[in-house]
Amino acid sequence: MFYPSLIGSGFGSTSYALTTATQAESAAREARNTADALQHDIDRLLLITEALWTIVKQDHGYADDTLVGLIQDIEARRTAAGSNSIKDSPVACPACGRTNTAARPFCMYCGKPLPMNPFAR
Repeated sequence: MFYPSLIGSGFGSTSYALTTATQAESAAREARNTADALQHDIDRLLLITEALWTIVKQDHGYADDTLVGLIQDIEARRTAAGSNSIKDSPVACPACGRTNTAARPFCMYCGKPLPMNPFAR
């Protein structure tokens, strides 16, 4: 036998298969829980978005066509010449004027807060 240390270790036996199946079931359960949590987050964000749009329509008189047009404009800007999306533009620090990446909350040069884009990805 080439692998004498495997004899009697359960490798190749039904106990190894059961252990592997149990691990697979556990990983599947964890993935399902993660997917359920993400679906909950999406549903919550849709409710929030709908509530905010209702407020904007009531307070400012916008129509659904206005929202659709804005969504299409944003999508057109984010989708460029065959690429999936455009990265957010660099941000200039209002205190020192130096350029920072859009993801930074504070200037990496002077430490002052940077203007935040709430829709940055």
